[in-house]
Amino acid sequence: MDITTSLIVILVLYGVLLFFDNFFKTCAHYPYIKFLEGTGFEIKFFSIKWRTKAFNRLLIRWGNSNLRFFDWWFTAGLYCTLWFLPIAIILMLYSVFQNFLTTRDQQILIEPVVPGVNLPASELGYYSCSLIVCSIIHELGHALAAVLDDVNLLEVGAHVFFVLPVAYVNLATDKLFAVERKKTLRIICAGIWHNLVLSLIAVIIYLLLPSMFSIFFSVNKGVTVSQIGKNSPIFGHKGLVTGDVIYRINDCKVFDEDSWYGCLSRVKKQQAAFCINHDLIRSLDESVPLKHSDNGKLDCCDGAKSENFCFEHLSSNDDDVLELPNHACLPARKVIEESPNICTSSPHSCPINRFCFRPILNNTASIMTITCRNKLVIYLGYPEDVSRSTEISSYIPKLFFTSPFLPDLVTKFTMYLAFISFGLAIVNVLPFVFMDGQYISEIIVDILLKKRIGNKKCKLIVGVVTTLFTLMLLLHCLYFFYNKIFV
Repeated sequence: MDITTSLIVILVLYGVLLFFDNFFKTCAHYPYIKFLEGTGFEIKFFSIKWRTKAFNRLLIRWGNSNLRFFDWWFTAGLYCTLWFLPIAIILMLYSVFQNFLTTRDQQILIEPVVPGVNLPASELGYYSCSLIVCSIIHELGHALAAVLDDVNLLEVGAHVFFVLPVAYVNLATDKLFAVERKKTLRIICAGIWHNLVLSLIAVIIYLLLPSMFSIFFSVNKGVTVSQIGKNSPIFGHKGLVTGDVIYRINDCKVFDEDSWYGCLSRVKKQQAAFCINHDLIRSLDESVPLKHSDNGKLDCCDGAKSENFCFEHLSSNDDDVLELPNHACLPARKVIEESPNICTSSPHSCPINRFCFRPILNNTASIMTITCRNKLVIYLGYPEDVSRSTEISSYIPKLFFTSPFLPDLVTKFTMYLAFISFGLAIVNVLPFVFMDGQYISEIIVDILLKKRIGNKKCKLIVGVVTTLFTLMLLLHCLYFFYNKIFV
């Protein structure tokens, strides 16, 4: 299901929910209202809210179970969060400068996640589940720290904004800001601290996963085709099928998922050249006088045979003694299958009796030789089509009954968990309006400057800082969306 279809389905579901919500409020007013109050549900335009007090007793019991540990834990979290604040400011400013000064295709350090733009629709489930877990862990920190410092816990709940699920904890605000300022700061920093710890744990698990699955899978020795679309231009018995193990693209070795995409990017930038036997060239060459094609490129084939391509001879130091044509019209598949050596990079050196020739293509397509476990796949087309229509795994099964599905699922989930948890920590620690960072900045300014400049000037400083950072975030997001969608 693509992103457009997914959004349409979600819009229809919200429409149905709103219709029945209004219908029951009109026709079955009292029972339906009592049902909503009893369950804690609230349905609004593109949002669903749920709240409950059922977990209050459990959280209070848990928070009071080991007071000494939690006191140490959240005090450590307070200092780590305060150390993290200047780091987050530097990272955010660097990302904003990257966004406005770099080109469209360059990766930005911190960027907003947009389904269908920089988040594939197929990975929306990973994103949503990771966001739920990170949000719950974040709010759990606030709740346990509040219990530790005798701040009343009113309720917990969840809120879905269109497709973004978040958890929340409702604390007694008057008591939260009435306790000692260090305790208030510790409660506010607790959620950020939990996100940092969760991100660190996810990174450690992510790094250990290859060792954990090494009994059943080989890692960093190639990639497995885990899924390929039937409409993919490279799908078929002469192309790729599910389960194929890939070791190389042209002369680029494929070790894992990152190197797979790196090799595809390299193919796009540089056309492959092949070491062809000189006897094969002489026996198969069907050259005609050179001419210019419609796009201005040279062509030495008459066009009668679609399998023939014009190959350009790339000279090297010892080519002068050879009487080989500068251009040869050759059947591409046959000569590439019999030419295992690649000579794309300068000085285009080849084994004895083989010479470097590069195909001249009339468009921006590329020739790729994909070396698999039991076959060689030759593909003429666009690397982007291969990337979009093929899902690969860094895990190669050692046994016939094992599948890379489980390790891929766990790997991708831990990766999302690490990035999203760290991202939430950054967003919450910075002084953005309505975020934890706004209250952190208020307390820090109050502690440092209130006695010197007074309460009004402190509030003015906090207001200016939070406004500037919030505007910076909005501009950063808007300019990012504009570059990704319209440019």
